[in-house]
Amino acid sequence: MSTLTGSRAARTTTLCVLYAAQGMPWGFVTIALLSYLAGQGAGLEEMAKISSLATLPWTFKLFWGPVIDRFTLRSMGRRRPWIILAQLAMSVTLLAMILIGDLTAEFETLAWMVFLHNCFVSLQDVASDALAVDVLLDSERGTVNGLMWASNYAGTAIGGAGMGTVIANYGLRPAFCLQAAVLLGILCLPLFFREREGEKLLPWSKGEAKLEPGEERTESIAGVIRGLGGAFKAWPAVLGALFAFSASITVGMRVAVMPVFYTQQIGWTDAHFAQVEGGLGSAAGVLGALLGGILADRLGVKTVITLGLLGICGLCLTMGLSEELRAGQSFPLVFLLGTTFGISLMTVAGFALFMRLCTAAVAGTQYTLYMALANVARIAGASIAAALADTGYGTIFMVMAIAILIPLPFLYLIREVHRQDKDEGLE
Repeated sequence: MSTLTGSRAARTTTLCVLYAAQGMPWGFVTIALLSYLAGQGAGLEEMAKISSLATLPWTFKLFWGPVIDRFTLRSMGRRRPWIILAQLAMSVTLLAMILIGDLTAEFETLAWMVFLHNCFVSLQDVASDALAVDVLLDSERGTVNGLMWASNYAGTAIGGAGMGTVIANYGLRPAFCLQAAVLLGILCLPLFFREREGEKLLPWSKGEAKLEPGEERTESIAGVIRGLGGAFKAWPAVLGALFAFSASITVGMRVAVMPVFYTQQIGWTDAHFAQVEGGLGSAAGVLGALLGGILADRLGVKTVITLGLLGICGLCLTMGLSEELRAGQSFPLVFLLGTTFGISLMTVAGFALFMRLCTAAVAGTQYTLYMALANVARIAGASIAAALADTGYGTIFMVMAIAILIPLPFLYLIREVHRQDKDEGLE
């Protein structure tokens, strides 16, 4: 049987499918579920709470990183045990939601089940990223990372547009069952592919740990934290953290605002919104991800991030200033697709920026911290949207336009304090 380290096809397929599995719950919650609840009359505050509780577990990534490095069943591989556990728990928590009575009446229970489900999604994400670092060759990382991110958007499309269609035709519980079945199917890949030759396939199988040279020494969690503190004594790392946080506030506002705005103001049905956001929107995200990666190599990550930020700002500004365009049918569609494209464009370039700011000794944990800060900012953005619920959508979109410009000074200050930018491709 092929192993992940021994077969490029096996590791590429496994990583892409695992990334699709991460995209499905995100698309299901932020698109299909939120649009369904909005169609049932839920307001902006309820949307903000669900989106915040769906995002909050992603801030735990900084906790998961040291934990999966420190504790594992090594005879089954460095990462497989955590991926199997997380994937199984993702399926079980979805099935548990079926036991909830009236989902719209028991909103609090549903919201916290969404939170629990996404705790395991975030664990799977960290373990999958660690697996990619372990098994990918340097010569294939760029290509495979692009495919992985595109797969994430494909999973978002399945969870959003696909499950939104299932909800519209058959109801919410069949959608929970179908998605749980898909996630259980995806579990077969990490179950039946070993990381390295000679390792156990399952706990009761024959096999033994295959350690890399020097791997016997496991860094303590305290040592990782000390190293992280040392990394953030440098201003570029601090400015990167400020950028990571401020760049995601508008993204969090968008997640909370969109389902309510489109279903209750524009007049779209919840199924139509889920299909457009999860279908055409995901296609726009894939295009932004692929184009962002290419342009970042040619133009520099700062240029690509700036293009994405300014594009989103222009769209939000137009929505905020023009009530006529905001009330129509054409421009809201342009706004939906354009902001998705812009967010994807700047996200991919942002990944490259964060990687270049990381200190080698604690690169994994430092990178995870940047991602955690971005997710905290999304929660803050959803809270801001909820606080502005009574001010009207014109004001909300104007605040989004202003907020998306906040990260620009942090982005370009990195250049002033980091004199090696040009050599490292930050220009």
